[in-house]
Amino acid sequence: MRRRGRQASRATTWGLLGALLLAAGCFAPIAAQSGGTATLLSAGSILGRLILVAALSSIALLLLRRRRALLIPGAVAGLMVLAEFLAYRSQLVVVSGAEPSSSAILSSFANEWGWALLVVGVALLLLAGLFPGRRPRPARTA
Repeated sequence: MRRRGRQASRATTWGLLGALLLAAGCFAPIAAQSGGTATLLSAGSILGRLILVAALSSIALLLLRRRRALLIPGAVAGLMVLAEFLAYRSQLVVVSGAEPSSSAILSSFANEWGWALLVVGVALLLLAGLFPGRRPRPARTA
């Protein structure tokens, strides 16, 4: 019985850490170039805002003790992070194919550590949602 209680608290901790990392990933640099860095929110990305909403809704689900429901915002946030990453990479491919001198511009772009925060946050949310919750105790009959 004690073991189940530890798993529940560990899963809640992982879920909270995942939601916080996901929210921090929206403000962390995802791309660097010679002029500075870009974040999901500074780039004006709608998906970046939706990822932040998914992180905040995950915190609300944790406060309501609905850990199994963390699978929904975790999966949605994971798909949005993947879509944003693919859109970012496709913009770089378009830039690289435009002119021969664009290879110098393309080499100045670099991925930053914000992507790692986003991926680890999604993974922790999904992991917390997969942990079994506490089973309700059967009602005693007299």
